[in-house]
Amino acid sequence: MVLFTLVPLSPEAVSVMILLMKPDSPKAIKIILSESPNSDTEGLPLCDAEPSHTNINIVDLGNKNEPTIIMLHGWGRSVESLRGLGELLATTYRVILVDLPGFGESPLPFEASNEGGGWSTLDYAHAIDNYIDQLGIKSCTLLGHSFGGRISIRLASRNPQKFTSVILVGSHGLQTKRSALFKLKAAAIRFSGRFLKSVDGWFGTRLFERAFIPRFGSIDYQQAGQLRKTLVKTVTEDLTEEAREITQPTLLLWGEEDRQTPLDLAHRFHNLITRSTLFTFPNMGHEPFADVGSHTLCRYIERFLANKESTI
Repeated sequence: MVLFTLVPLSPEAVSVMILLMKPDSPKAIKIILSESPNSDTEGLPLCDAEPSHTNINIVDLGNKNEPTIIMLHGWGRSVESLRGLGELLATTYRVILVDLPGFGESPLPFEASNEGGGWSTLDYAHAIDNYIDQLGIKSCTLLGHSFGGRISIRLASRNPQKFTSVILVGSHGLQTKRSALFKLKAAAIRFSGRFLKSVDGWFGTRLFERAFIPRFGSIDYQQAGQLRKTLVKTVTEDLTEEAREITQPTLLLWGEEDRQTPLDLAHRFHNLITRSTLFTFPNMGHEPFADVGSHTLCRYIERFLANKESTI
């Protein structure tokens, strides 16, 4: 049995607590606050993300005559998070580090903002694909970390001729398996959030923003600002079918201590992507390319790309 208790904090705010009828004190769970639990993204319209409307900041490294690697960073990051690895790879390849729209020095398109309704990863893929065309690149390797992995999966599954190989590092894109109890708690929290939004609409209060989000919103959600609707759209996407459609050689690189994209996701991607190779790294977390880890990943990537080119 689940009880919803409103506990006054101040004349203007309340804290919503979910209490399970158990003798022990339940832990609060942090979730992305979605308007709908439905994770199906079919039917989401593509925003008008033409290159003329989407300014994208890049860092272009290495020799432009060499094979190209496009590197897409994770949520809340920028080109700087992958620069160390990119600089190492640039001794052999042309490397283009991309600030995804709304991150780093790339401005946020209106359509991707909360007022514009937010973007899906399909919208991001559309914008990146068009920008690559604008650069005159006919074929390249995609490297995506975390959120950038979602976009890489979208791109690679739709155009294997342009994106000839894929590297996923701690990638998101598959729904995490949850227990029935967790799903019950999450559904109760979502209901509470929608209820408080209604209360705010009726009385002009800000209970959802001031009390609910700090208590139940994930860190990413709390810090997303104008990207909150984009976060909600993208985090609920399930790219199982898109991953299954990837036919290119794919390298999966995972930290064994990754808590954001657990190792189970790596094995699931490995099973879904026919031509994939998986390497895991002990004592490394969600960003295995950090610090000296960039040298380790660089060796694996160079070996993977050299083997791929020798079979063409």
